[in-house]
Amino acid sequence: YSADPNKPLFNRATFGQYATGSSFKPITAASALREGLYKYGDKLDCPSKWTGYGPQWAQLNHETSDLGLIDMRTAMARSCNSFFYELGKRLNDRDPDLLPNAAKSFGLGKATDIDYVLEAEGIVPSPAWKQQRFTSPGDKVWNPGDATNLAIGQGFMLATPLQMANYASAIANDGIVWKPRLVIEIRDRSGATVRKLEKTQAGQANAKNTELSLIRDAMRAVVADPDGTVYFPFLGFGVPVAGKSGTAETPSGDPNGWFIGFASFDAPSVAFAAVYEQYKEGPGVHASQVAGTAARAVLGAKFGIK
Repeated sequence: YSADPNKPLFNRATFGQYATGSSFKPITAASALREGLYKYGDKLDCPSKWTGYGPQWAQLNHETSDLGLIDMRTAMARSCNSFFYELGKRLNDRDPDLLPNAAKSFGLGKATDIDYVLEAEGIVPSPAWKQQRFTSPGDKVWNPGDATNLAIGQGFMLATPLQMANYASAIANDGIVWKPRLVIEIRDRSGATVRKLEKTQAGQANAKNTELSLIRDAMRAVVADPDGTVYFPFLGFGVPVAGKSGTAETPSGDPNGWFIGFASFDAPSVAFAAVYEQYKEGPGVHASQVAGTAARAVLGAKFGIK
């Protein structure tokens, strides 16, 4: 097992650090709404190539055709990169620390403080982080590409699956970031409780509940709308699920597929994060949909759905 290149003994849930891809986008949306840089219902362009910072910083959407003007709900459902590049630009132009600070408020970039398990902190890149991370003067500079990459969860952004599930939980819980618990209480041999690990709030996301309600509705569209990126894996599922897919580039060339979210949509009782490592995609088969299929199996067991 120790020699297996797939590392089956490595605790990916708490120590695996992955680029989040588009599963990060709800944070970008929440930050833009919070700062008044986007009004819900407004439509932005979704071209196949975004050049908001000029042709030297051109970036591609994952869809090869122009989608035209779309609103945030549609942009979340179809995961339009160009829409979120524009939101990232607006945030960065006002203050380059706005989006990094928003991500940190949802619990990313730091340990969740879970007991009994070693965990990685992940990375939320920011101008200050880049200054400290690199030695070359040119590499220290926070540039437009850093800002727009962060807006879609790429670049230097890394998170653990536990952090991502906890961030999904915060969206469902009106912005409350809870400290995850593996143990509720400890009992002695007689069965008497000797210690309780009480429910503890670890933070508060920088978003109002009215804004998070809009984000939750957009995440529902990811699963419920026919154009949603995880529509087919949940087709016919008896419990309404809200989530966000993500396809994150890796050095191997095969992406990591994410699906994070919560269920049920109307009365959340579980938050989740599924990541499929370096999935070799084929025609019509996407890594995020494979992660969604895995999430469906677990949620089916949770809710008693075959």
